[in-house]
Amino acid sequence: MTKFLKSLLAFALFMTAAPAFAYDHIQYDDSYWPRSYYVNAAFGTFFTWGDVNERPISVTDSLDNKHKVYTPDMFFFPSPEISLGANIRCFSLNANFQYWETSQELVGIDETENATIWRVGFEFIYNLFWPEDFQVGIGIGYSYTSLTAENSAFIGEKVQNSHLMGSGVSLVTNVHYYITDNFAIVPAVKFYENWFKFVNAKATGTLDLDPFLWQTYVYASVGLQYQF
Repeated sequence: MTKFLKSLLAFALFMTAAPAFAYDHIQYDDSYWPRSYYVNAAFGTFFTWGDVNERPISVTDSLDNKHKVYTPDMFFFPSPEISLGANIRCFSLNANFQYWETSQELVGIDETENATIWRVGFEFIYNLFWPEDFQVGIGIGYSYTSLTAENSAFIGEKVQNSHLMGSGVSLVTNVHYYITDNFAIVPAVKFYENWFKFVNAKATGTLDLDPFLWQTYVYASVGLQYQF
């Protein structure tokens, strides 16, 4: 009988403690891997140098006709950036988009034409000092870049728009300063190493670039982030 009472008491204690243990365990998991989502609107400036700034491109089409493409000399230009992402504990994953239209001189000729650049990318960032209000982020990214210049492709007697396409990898550094639980100011500096692999014009279609055009981009910006 004594053994039965001891067993019954042990069972009662277990049933009393089990809900609390399960609750603490759930709370622990949620607090250890908290998730949040954010949108960040930033505006900054690009500084860029490399093959695109240095010389025009000579390309050969499928009929062995040679053509000349004069690239825009885009050393300095502003650009906004929109990012959508998720925070998972001290890590951030985001997709970002940039678009800007500008007027630039063409390399190799004394002409100024309109140029459009847009970039879509993905970033993975580790946030130091998480979960403090002041955090420093370090990460890497991958992006696709499109650069279009008007009246820059000389194809026989025709003058057409040119369109450079390529990919890039990036090193990302930023700082989060949370004003409230939902809003943060986010200065950032991003280093892109980009290679343009293709050039397109209406008359020639898409042609491979050999060698690739290598271009370095540095983007410094300040953004306002809303987290929910």
